[in-house]
Amino acid sequence: MLTRVRAVVLAVAGLSLAACGNVHPGSAAVVDGKTISMKTLDETAQAYCTLTLNAAQQQGGAVQAISNADIRRQAVVALATSVVAEDLAKREDLDVRPSAWEVTPSMRDQLAKAFPNANVDELARAIEEDNKVSVIAIALAAKRTGQAPSEANQQQLLQIGRDEITKAFADEDVKFAPRFGLSSSGQVRADTGSISVAPVDLEATPAEELPDTQRCS
Repeated sequence: MLTRVRAVVLAVAGLSLAACGNVHPGSAAVVDGKTISMKTLDETAQAYCTLTLNAAQQQGGAVQAISNADIRRQAVVALATSVVAEDLAKREDLDVRPSAWEVTPSMRDQLAKAFPNANVDELARAIEEDNKVSVIAIALAAKRTGQAPSEANQQQLLQIGRDEITKAFADEDVKFAPRFGLSSSGQVRADTGSISVAPVDLEATPAEELPDTQRCS
């Protein structure tokens, strides 16, 4: 379970954005008329922070500082991607069901034990959003390639499907709040994402030497 949880962070980091623009001040993004609120983003970013720090600790060694701006960008990418993927699944008439990506009660118990100080509901929602994208990606790739999903080809289909979902951003009306500092091609054009937090050198600054606001917590 925890290995799968850590995969969430890696998967999200591999996705790219396709558009940005002006949105309502209380919104993090708008995808084809569907609003992603700042509250939802904040909760998702906190969950990603918890999962990312845990993944770093599992790898051993000192835990380096994690940029709030980077975490928030990853979170807004994940939330927007989930909406794009869901829209794509409807257009492609894919047979995907929520039961395939929902976090089960036993998984929630594992999360509660692994992260006793974290909000399990927020963690579960973040994991479910990524699971949803993965399920849709595999189903989409299976339809495109004509290959039935199996343990042998699952990772290949997952990558093919995620690439297709990323391309689908071009077909959606996607707008991201300017504060994330992302260009229309998905490149970072400004170190933002947290109004009061300065950029963090992940290679040089130990987390314990930074204030709480720069520890992604």
